[in-house]
Amino acid sequence: MNKAFYIFSFLIIPFIFFSQNNGKEKTKQDDEFNIKKYKGEPGDRLIIEINRTVWLGQPADIKPNWRSLGLNFAFMFDKPIGRSSFSFGYGVGIFSHNYHSNADFIYKLDSTNKNVTTALQPKTIPYKTNNYCEKILEIPIEIRFRSKTDRKFKMEFGIKAGYVINDFRKMVDGDGKIRVYNTKNINHIRYGVNFRIGFEQICFTACYYVSEVFQKDKGVNGINMYSFGIAIIPY
Repeated sequence: MNKAFYIFSFLIIPFIFFSQNNGKEKTKQDDEFNIKKYKGEPGDRLIIEINRTVWLGQPADIKPNWRSLGLNFAFMFDKPIGRSSFSFGYGVGIFSHNYHSNADFIYKLDSTNKNVTTALQPKTIPYKTNNYCEKILEIPIEIRFRSKTDRKFKMEFGIKAGYVINDFRKMVDGDGKIRVYNTKNINHIRYGVNFRIGFEQICFTACYYVSEVFQKDKGVNGINMYSFGIAIIPY
């Protein structure tokens, strides 16, 4: 009886040991092919946006034009957070904001005849083009989510701060074309929040600037910029 027990033990123990090792090896192999176990690869480093640009809070008689389109280029660094699907992004960008409307920028003296304020009134003469343009140098900071799947789902929320490095008004009418630079009382400091959501290289994007277009009490109060559109992310 004891002899039979020893023979059975001799045969079964290697089988159990092999099964355990085989199970561990299979688990190890499964882990090697499980993308969720790996640290995320940096991505979304070049962002190109085509936006519809809008002013919120403008006077009721100021009407925007469908040609109000803007472009945004951002070069970003992307730092994955551990092995999670989240990353931290930061970089530098340039936003070209174009606002086509019937607005005429009028300069007025205040009651002391010393300080100039900027008002908006509808243009009274026929025109072909009438738009206000800004170039804003920006620093965006973002928290990003990218799914660890074959087709990546992406979502981003961030903030940005910038400075208006160039602004001008462009007018085209029967008398020709004219550009007027350095509009008075523009608020050159800009900051806001931005959002993106989409798949792979195409996302919906939106941005709201908390800062106003004009300096407080020196222009039309309560006008904020807003944009939404499509983001193309080559890599």
